[in-house]
Amino acid sequence: MFGNSRKIQQAKDEAKAEYEKAMGSKDDSKKEKAFRAKIGLRIRSSIDRIFVDGAEKFAKYGELSLAAIAAGEEKPEPPKSTSFVKIKSLNGEIFSYLPSDRAEAIFQLGGKYQNMEIDAKTAIRRAQVVANQYAYDLDLENSLIVLQFLRDELAEAGNPFIDSEEHEKNPD
Repeated sequence: MFGNSRKIQQAKDEAKAEYEKAMGSKDDSKKEKAFRAKIGLRIRSSIDRIFVDGAEKFAKYGELSLAAIAAGEEKPEPPKSTSFVKIKSLNGEIFSYLPSDRAEAIFQLGGKYQNMEIDAKTAIRRAQVVANQYAYDLDLENSLIVLQFLRDELAEAGNPFIDSEEHEKNPD
């Protein structure tokens, strides 16, 4: 779908504009509620994608850092998130947008999880806080359940993440 850089920039601009429109919408018409729900689903997909991207890039960063240290060179710059990610939609791949501060927070969560600085339940709890804020800001009828793949892994391991854990206080 995305060919030249002009089309890519257009798609990114459209994704950001739709995000901003949804975040600013206070209309309770069926059409506007459906639009906000659609943007909410994009946000949920973005959170998942950015988390995975953070985990992957921090794994690679760790390898490159070790190689640089072993070679007596300077460590590379740590990876950064992006506000735009490609996600799958009913109409094919599209861009989704998250503001850079929230994208970076989710990206860092993925990195901390990858580097075993936090466990899966802590990662889920922290990402869910961000998703819950979006659900509230968009006035969605349902919450946005993020990191389902981690929840599934925990369930398969016999240690499922339960909703009551979302409300526990965790000092780290």
